[in-house]
Amino acid sequence: MTNNDRFAPSARGRTGFRRPAFILTSQLLVAGLLLGLTACKTTRQVKIDLEDNKSGFLGDYSMLQRGADGEASYVYFDHSTDWSKYKKIWIKPIELWGSEDTNSPINDLSDESKQTLVDCAYSGLYEALTNSFEIVDHGGPDVLIIHGAITDAKKSKPIINFVSSVYLPLKVVSFGKRLITGTDIGVGKVVVEAEFLDGESNKRIAAAMDARAGTKALRTKFNSTWGDVKLAFEWWGERLDKRLLALQKGDYSTESF
Repeated sequence: MTNNDRFAPSARGRTGFRRPAFILTSQLLVAGLLLGLTACKTTRQVKIDLEDNKSGFLGDYSMLQRGADGEASYVYFDHSTDWSKYKKIWIKPIELWGSEDTNSPINDLSDESKQTLVDCAYSGLYEALTNSFEIVDHGGPDVLIIHGAITDAKKSKPIINFVSSVYLPLKVVSFGKRLITGTDIGVGKVVVEAEFLDGESNKRIAAAMDARAGTKALRTKFNSTWGDVKLAFEWWGERLDKRLLALQKGDYSTESF
């Protein structure tokens, strides 16, 4: 009996009796991958320092306070405002603040990237708010004006992002980078400032500064280079919609949404 003959029955036995276990293991691996593709958060807040991130867009930053859990990094609300009267929203054109400044990171972006940024910002707000409010293009007594600006933005690097999401040594390095800088390897990031104005008096009744970045959620690794930023604006839009609906009821807490 040859060596091949001696090992052949054992191989057939493994194939015959262990195949169900192999199938089960494969199914578990696939399920785990799918769970990783769907369960992980796709965007996270990046903690920022007020003084280091002032762009000048808001002008007066003295009213901003550190946000609570669930809020933007820095926020301001005029608690005397009757939020229930706002039935319409005017989303003013999103600005790229500092785009003409040679020291601004936004200034280095291509015209195509700049257009993509403002489009993502506007669509993220519009799609989230249009079901609860009438979107208009002018002020008025029942209009809330949203005036926002992108003050910093960084593309993701899909290949590096993907590799550092599945290769353990790089995952460790990526986690270390997040502890130091607030973002993982290869993810996109965006910083925004916004003020909310009464549509009749043009008085500032709220303001915010915040930053978000992509995560290592596998399902985001196949997006475009601005995919993480797009997800951040979608998150902000959905969150703003819920916050405004809560404010209409006089609820300033963050536990209600």
